[in-house]
Amino acid sequence: MNTKRIIPFHIGINIVMSSLFLMIISLIILPGCAPVLKDIDSTDEAIEEAPLRTQPVPVYYDFDDISIPSELKLDKKKSYIYETPTTKNGILVFKGRVDVNSLVSFFKESMPKDNWILITSYKYKDYILNFQKDDRNCLITLYDKLFNTVVEVRVGSSRK
Repeated sequence: MNTKRIIPFHIGINIVMSSLFLMIISLIILPGCAPVLKDIDSTDEAIEEAPLRTQPVPVYYDFDDISIPSELKLDKKKSYIYETPTTKNGILVFKGRVDVNSLVSFFKESMPKDNWILITSYKYKDYILNFQKDDRNCLITLYDKLFNTVVEVRVGSSRK
């Protein structure tokens, strides 16, 4: 007797779906187990290569001696510059999704490169950095908002 066994449709679909699920899971898990490929030189020794890390290039806006991280974007509606033939003062407001502590570190490291001297700093609720250079002051205020960090750079003339 030559009888063929008929598999009900819903069982056949279950088998196909189970096989497909196992195949997808194996594609996700198995590549994680593959060894890391390394360059081999002529002596068949592995050469460790340091990953290339590119730092964002700081940007200079209206003040040519104050660099701003490129991740921050200028808010032109809240910024203004007052310029005379002898001086340039104003407030530049920037916004971006950047960690406030990394921004504080950035300004503490970059401002001295442009000959600014850190006079005072405050931290916790907001961060305030007060720099001085020749006959100018720069007050940088950094604070977190709900979806971004705000940086206010105020530059003004000081009396000697």
